[in-house]
Amino acid sequence: MIIKKTIQKLTSELNRFNDDQSFLKQAYQLILGRQASDEELQFLQYQLETGITRKIIITNLLLSQEHAQLNRETVQLPWLEKKKLLIWKKGHALLSRIKAIQAFSQATAVQNQSFDRLIFNHNKAITSLKKKVSSLQKEVSGLNRQIEEIKPNTLFFLNQEAQAQQRRLDQFFFDVKQELKMSKDTAVLDKINAISRHAIDNYYLSLEQAYRGSRDEILDRYKATVDLVTPLFAKDKAIQAADLGCGRGEWLQIISGYCAKVTGIDMNSAMISQCLSHGLQAEQGDLLEWLQRQPDQSLDLITAFHVIEHLPFEKLNMLIHEIYRVLTHGGSVILETPNPENIHVATHMFYRDPTHKTPVPKELSNHLLEFHGFTQIKVHPVHPFEETMRVPEDSEVAKRFNSMVYGATDYMITGTKQSAKK
Repeated sequence: MIIKKTIQKLTSELNRFNDDQSFLKQAYQLILGRQASDEELQFLQYQLETGITRKIIITNLLLSQEHAQLNRETVQLPWLEKKKLLIWKKGHALLSRIKAIQAFSQATAVQNQSFDRLIFNHNKAITSLKKKVSSLQKEVSGLNRQIEEIKPNTLFFLNQEAQAQQRRLDQFFFDVKQELKMSKDTAVLDKINAISRHAIDNYYLSLEQAYRGSRDEILDRYKATVDLVTPLFAKDKAIQAADLGCGRGEWLQIISGYCAKVTGIDMNSAMISQCLSHGLQAEQGDLLEWLQRQPDQSLDLITAFHVIEHLPFEKLNMLIHEIYRVLTHGGSVILETPNPENIHVATHMFYRDPTHKTPVPKELSNHLLEFHGFTQIKVHPVHPFEETMRVPEDSEVAKRFNSMVYGATDYMITGTKQSAKK
């Protein structure tokens, strides 16, 4: 009972201090006769913030081992003008009971305090880890920014050097050709022309690597969009397919898993070598001439990724006509081309490739497929800029801006040749 009253009086006295720090400092001074360390203040402040009451903290201090070792039977209280608060010993039996209760309470308080300190230290460790993770994330973000800043300059200088080398080669071949023409040595001239074409093919391969991305990057990009067109792959028959302008063979490799036979065609000898090195079936040749050699209704699927923007309109029109002729009834065409609705594409990215002729808006390609008889035509915008680059607003103006500036950089368009009438 005396201990209970002592706790009540101490609580009443110490509650006069509104802020927790003053309360804790005075509690240590009154009960333990010393100043609290910074770590003790930090720990008890944490206890108060997590719901431990001031009364419990006072009780824990009174029942602490440190207080017991003081061998004091009195506590100096200002409200008693430093008069001693006597703890009366009323009988041996009562004293034994009180000591037993005190010992149990003390053990419980020590256990609770140890548990609280364990939680406190655990939370400190978590906070420290969070700070380290946050610091590492900032470092990674900084490195990524540096890479993005360095990358365009590196690509620019590499491209400049490649162009300079190409100009020197062109001049060399031109000079040699002029001399050979004068000597009328046609065999050597043909060989020089072949070497010149091969040099240009290699240059275009390096250009593709620099601006479109590595082979693995393009494979990952196409894997993310293949689900848009897999419904066109019939499951009830062995598909015969061709990939026009197959390049390094990324798309050719992906659709090989859906087709019984697929052949890639490209004019670039360096590209064909890349395809063959990956075990893909590919042929070098002019796309239109290759199509014109194929029988009517001989292929179930024809794809052409980043081809149509390289062709003058007359040749593009003939290409679509030949694709329709060669496809079986119910067969499909899949085209992909840069999206001129994106301002970055229309004003800059499109012109990084010197072999590009003109952008092809989706309305034009849609009308062209329709004109030649294709049905079930669908347009799929693909390959947008990263979400983090967009304006983070939900207004209509922001949506239009994001679509025009950070939207799809390419689009796929698909069409189906009508089934034969029964």
